[in-house]
Amino acid sequence: MGFKSTFLFYSIMKKLITIFILILSIKGFSQDTYFLGKTNYCTPEKEDSKKKFDAGITGLNFPTLYGGVTKVLFKAIEQDQKYCDAYFLTGYYLRLQNLHKEALVLYYAADSLAQNRAPIFKQNLAIQFMRFGQVDKARKKYEEMVKYFPDNPEGYYGIANTSMILKDYDNGLENLKTAEEIYRKTSTVKDDVKYMFGVLNSFKENYTVALPYFDDVYNSYKKEDNYLAQYALAQIKVGKGKNDEDLIKKANKTYRKIKNKKGIIEEISKPLKLEFPE
Repeated sequence: MGFKSTFLFYSIMKKLITIFILILSIKGFSQDTYFLGKTNYCTPEKEDSKKKFDAGITGLNFPTLYGGVTKVLFKAIEQDQKYCDAYFLTGYYLRLQNLHKEALVLYYAADSLAQNRAPIFKQNLAIQFMRFGQVDKARKKYEEMVKYFPDNPEGYYGIANTSMILKDYDNGLENLKTAEEIYRKTSTVKDDVKYMFGVLNSFKENYTVALPYFDDVYNSYKKEDNYLAQYALAQIKVGKGKNDEDLIKKANKTYRKIKNKKGIIEEISKPLKLEFPE
């Protein structure tokens, strides 16, 4: 990997720090019931394979046993090579043990075997692709979620998430609005969604639109430097545009709360430095 490629890789990974803040909980809309063990997307050919899968579900409550449970699940795969749920759960255990490359392989196999029946497989595979900076591949999986599971908000949310790197912000906002509409039908809209509305509008330099979203999620993200940076930038832009001295003072106060200014993503750090020269 040459210098230019290496720089690009680490630049993408730096951006992913913020992306992962925004990703919904791993136990999101489509996942809670799956981890109750009541759903299998592939029918096991052997009864013992299902028993091993069920043991894997139970084992999620005992972190000290993760290594042993993973070995049991690998045996289920060996004896039942089309049992997609065993592949997925094994990958999930590998991810919990920070074996991310191995988890990616198992997630990919699970999604392929499921033949577009399992939104949870696509979502976790997409997140794993994001972890390695493979944003185009993650986008493809989120688009597949939208295609095959149009009533699931996670696919639309994921497309919005990837738009922060792929920079098709309008597409991201459109999908985020759809996700928001679906979330409203099932529960209240989470702060993650509001925050992302703020981020995408901020990236488009629509600071007047972004600011109320940043206001709304302050209590949830007030300790995150990238959030504070975006919040301060929106405050100073809107404050200067309206000649609002109180808002400009608030912006300076917000800016001073940022602990690590060198860690701010480039899209925010550049305009931020122009507004708050040191």
